[in-house]
Amino acid sequence: MAFLYNQTTRKILLAVILLWGLFSFYYLNQDNWSAIAIIIFLSILGIIFIIKEISAVFLLLFLSFTTSYAFYVFLFLFALPLWLVMIGILVIFGYLFTYTEQKIGILGNKRLIYLVLFSMIILEVFLSLGYFLINPISQSLIITAVSYFIIGFCYTVLAKHTDNRFITYILITAAIIISTLRISQWGGLG
Repeated sequence: MAFLYNQTTRKILLAVILLWGLFSFYYLNQDNWSAIAIIIFLSILGIIFIIKEISAVFLLLFLSFTTSYAFYVFLFLFALPLWLVMIGILVIFGYLFTYTEQKIGILGNKRLIYLVLFSMIILEVFLSLGYFLINPISQSLIITAVSYFIIGFCYTVLAKHTDNRFITYILITAAIIISTLRISQWGGLG
């Protein structure tokens, strides 16, 4: 686990995750150039943030979106086995939460418990969203909202920062999830 704390390794892993999500998004949305342009712009911004090691919360949210989108694509279009997708989600989101907790400074000896708990929450949300017939972009936005909620919990409760309140994170997450479900295209991958 010590190699994950190495600065060069951390940058390479984050860049690989970002590029993997970018190419997955591009592969499925080749006809939607406006969405691709937005994702490419955010990816360039993400690469800059990875190199400079700033804005860990933006990186977590953006990588949560692109990674969950990539996993939905691999699960539904390429018929990747569910167990393999589940392991991938646990590993990648576990690493993303490890990176973020390093940056916001979660203290204590229960880091590993929270890391496993947060990865399992994301996995459960991912699996439960499979029952909804909404497009993968909407499903990925909901997973990103849940990641935002978890970061809010880490920042306000675990790291004990007093400049924000946890209720703010709860309300924003609920608003994003409700809005996403209301305006989603229902009926599958379309």
